[in-house]
Amino acid sequence: MNKKPQPYLIKVKNSDGGDPRFFDTLNGRWVDTLSTDEVATFEAALYQARMQHLARHFRNDHLQLILFPTEDCNFRCVYCYEDFSLGRMRPEVQRGIRRLVQRRAPGLKTLEIGWFGGEPLTAYDIVLNLTRYFVRTAQEHDVLLLQHMTTNGYLLTPDRFEELHNLGLRSYQVTLDGNEEEHDRKRIGKGGFRTFEVIWNNLEMMKSHPLDYLVTIRVNVDQDNITQAPAFIERLASTFGSDRRFRLHFHKVGRWGGANDANLKTLDDEKAMLRLYRLARDAGLQLDLDMNPGSKVCYAALPYSFVVRADGRINKCTVALEEPENQVGRILADGSLLLNNERLRPWILDGSLTDPVCQTCAIRPLCEGSACPWVRIRDGRRSCPPLLGQMQAYLKLQALGAPA
Repeated sequence: MNKKPQPYLIKVKNSDGGDPRFFDTLNGRWVDTLSTDEVATFEAALYQARMQHLARHFRNDHLQLILFPTEDCNFRCVYCYEDFSLGRMRPEVQRGIRRLVQRRAPGLKTLEIGWFGGEPLTAYDIVLNLTRYFVRTAQEHDVLLLQHMTTNGYLLTPDRFEELHNLGLRSYQVTLDGNEEEHDRKRIGKGGFRTFEVIWNNLEMMKSHPLDYLVTIRVNVDQDNITQAPAFIERLASTFGSDRRFRLHFHKVGRWGGANDANLKTLDDEKAMLRLYRLARDAGLQLDLDMNPGSKVCYAALPYSFVVRADGRINKCTVALEEPENQVGRILADGSLLLNNERLRPWILDGSLTDPVCQTCAIRPLCEGSACPWVRIRDGRRSCPPLLGQMQAYLKLQALGAPA
């Protein structure tokens, strides 16, 4: 055994009473021993973690754009932090995005597009037009095009799903906050209409297709719906549990700056979230529990990631939309990015590169001290992933996988 074990090993006890195993967060793998030929030395591990961080972050062959085709929405969720003051993306902003991609494409290996909002499907024509352009440009320059959409799912009709699939959009996040009564109380249609049934039917439609895609069903959890969550898990499992294209993610409701923040009954109990994941696993659902290196790094911490607002402003974070620290620049119609480096720096250069506590934390390779750069900027404290205190339990759950 090394005289000084490397810091990026998490000991996980064997529930059957056998020898413990170790999860090597530096390489995203399980190891059965701490022998020097199986894991790095302390000094080598620190060096490797730093090199991984630098190689993953500071690269010019990857561009990630998170686009707001509109900042209006057909929902009025009770915990939403957006004010819907901006509508559809301006034509000159769309031109700027095209020219930025055209300018960068010859030097890119990967172009990653994330559709956000507002509700992106309320500006479906903009999504289609830009996506077609991205597909053509990526093909011309042999660039890998990755696409993802965060949508409430209400307008994800069969025709749209098939059309977007044909254009390479294969990854979605759709939110359901419980069964009909609970969901429709929180995720309310603009004007007061109910939303659960249409979303559920759209997800069932997607399930009926033999196409290849991934849907993350997100459940926002608070004190109101956690008691009903087990029944909803059973319903999800009975419909989607056998389909590996669907996975489940639980997320605690937060006070994210919305007008209704004072009335939210937030939940600060990671053990309760762990219990939900265990129930979901036992019910046969696929879980969103990625433990690979870099998997807990926020997109806002990546130097090559930019949020493009409908009016052309450049943000780093999709939550603190109007905060001054999040206004890092603007895109021009010719594709130029005018960036404020003073505001940009704290998003991308803090974390484990500067924080000595993060540097020797067992989960540094997962989050790199940047699980939420906004917390560090706003509050002056490190932003650890919520699962940190329950890491052994989550690793054990991930290792088990879903029942056959």
